[in-house]
Amino acid sequence: MALFYTQPKKPKPQEKTPHLTLDIQSLDYQGLGVAKLQGKTWFVENALPDERVQVRVVEEKRQYGRAVATNILRANPERQSPQCAVYQACGGCQSQHIPLAMQRLAKQQALFSRLEKLQPQGVEFMPMIVGEGWQYRRRVRLSLNVNPKTKQLEMGFRQKSAVQIVNVLQCDVLEPALDRLLPKLRTLLNQFSQPKLLGHIELTAADNGVAMLLRHRQNLSEKDLTLLLAFAEQERLMLFVQDDAQIQQVFGEPPFYRLGELSLQFDIRDFIQINRVLNQQMVATALDWLELKSSDNVLDLFCGMGNFTLPISQLVQTVVGVEGVAEMVAKARKNAEQNGCQNVQFEQGNLDQPFLNQPWATVSFNKILLDPPRSGASFAIDGLCQLQAEKILYISCNPATLVRDAEKLLQSGYRLRKVAMIDMFPHTGHLESISLFEKK
Repeated sequence: MALFYTQPKKPKPQEKTPHLTLDIQSLDYQGLGVAKLQGKTWFVENALPDERVQVRVVEEKRQYGRAVATNILRANPERQSPQCAVYQACGGCQSQHIPLAMQRLAKQQALFSRLEKLQPQGVEFMPMIVGEGWQYRRRVRLSLNVNPKTKQLEMGFRQKSAVQIVNVLQCDVLEPALDRLLPKLRTLLNQFSQPKLLGHIELTAADNGVAMLLRHRQNLSEKDLTLLLAFAEQERLMLFVQDDAQIQQVFGEPPFYRLGELSLQFDIRDFIQINRVLNQQMVATALDWLELKSSDNVLDLFCGMGNFTLPISQLVQTVVGVEGVAEMVAKARKNAEQNGCQNVQFEQGNLDQPFLNQPWATVSFNKILLDPPRSGASFAIDGLCQLQAEKILYISCNPATLVRDAEKLLQSGYRLRKVAMIDMFPHTGHLESISLFEKK
């Protein structure tokens, strides 16, 4: 069959409402003001409930639109001045103009109202799990670029809805150990002989120091490597360097973080929860809600390197962690061995395949924990329900996929027993939660 290329028709430009004045009615969980006008719902950045605002339209569809408030005609008395000097441009935080209590309430109400519609009666809504509003983030990625006009090195975060970099020398949501490094890093990188070859920097505050990854598009020159190693020694960094081929650790010991008496080693690019304190609280809450006993056999899905699996192993008969990425399974097994956890088994598994056919599913699991990515676990729910566990604990970072998966669990004979919001990411639109389902 011959295939012929046809130039696609250009879509007609969509007409946008040029100027709007909106009365904001509420706040959604992402920190956007919500308004109604002529049957259309508007989601407005930089707007609070009870405010009247003039807006610039960003996107307009038939049933909804997105806009940015450019002029506050009537302000909510609770509106606050952002703490960060570059807040208006930076794409890192979205909600610093909103009091922390209002942020939390909007997120919690959005989560609870969605789940209550699925099960109108009998859900126990638990108190929010909270920590500090500032200096909570133990991981950060900094973009690097030489500005073609000024020829100056830029280091910071991407602008909102843009590729340009907002220069930062201070960030109030970072843990102090990372925040203190920012001006020192700028001074260091300005001494490099080939700044145009710099890619980005990743910093992680581990429990044994700060780990740093420098992405470089070619091998570092001898001069630049000498500067970098001297900096790592002076600041006591665990230093990793990445070129186009691989990542190498060139200074320091492997990073790790602690959960109680456990120590979990990780590589610089591995996923770990960015909020150190709330990760500990989240794990403790999971163990408590599952009511773990020495006779339990537990399954941990999407287990990563064992963030939940290893603490669970200290309280039960057996626990099996299943993860799709082979490298993470290997690290989880190593962590189990180093911590002397002998009743734990880690397996690589394809979770969209029937569970009962998997060799790791020969155990009769009476309790299950899952911590899926933002896309949720819809492909695994059928297999999970076949195991007929008495309790299922679901950790979610996306309320939309949680609601979708919860509905499927309810249809499969489970009831939602209790749920709590976890304020893992203050001043952003991200929402973490923990939900317990029990077999009817």
